[in-house]
Amino acid sequence: MLRPEHAADPAGESFVHQLEAMVPHMRVFARKLCRNDDLADDMVQEACLKAWAARDRFIAGAPMRPWLFRIVRNAYVQHWRRAWRSSSLDPSDAEKFLIAPDNQEWASDFQVMQEALLHLPDKQREALVAVLAVGFSYEEAGHILGCSEGTVKSRVSRGREALASLMDTPHSKSGYDESAPFEPGQAA
Repeated sequence: MLRPEHAADPAGESFVHQLEAMVPHMRVFARKLCRNDDLADDMVQEACLKAWAARDRFIAGAPMRPWLFRIVRNAYVQHWRRAWRSSSLDPSDAEKFLIAPDNQEWASDFQVMQEALLHLPDKQREALVAVLAVGFSYEEAGHILGCSEGTVKSRVSRGREALASLMDTPHSKSGYDESAPFEPGQAA
């Protein structure tokens, strides 16, 4: 007996054959949405993978076109929700940024930032790391940290301010005073 995802519909086509037949139509739709052939092909590939993963939810005999087009559209929307955080880089500009400067102050700055991070309250440090270092959205970080999106935004904002003030504060040669943890509202 055939499993439901491989069962033939009244026309005798399997899910795979229907999906393969819809790929050119999905490409046309995606290219009109994206106005970029490479991005459109990526959206179609992602939609095919999602459709395959959700094939058990597809009702045999139902029209596949609207279902697949909805998946393509959702993939497109999801792409732009993530893409606003990234920007394209001109190859000539990339050369300027990829060349390491002669001085290595950035390594020292990184160490100062790491030390300053240790002096932040745990909740601010966790929010900063989740959003800025790992790259989670505020909503995702909220789910992970067990608080609301607004709380994460507030913690990141306060954490940035505290981190900046800690990094700007002149400190001893050995670093920060380990015996005095940073408290919110305390002058660094």
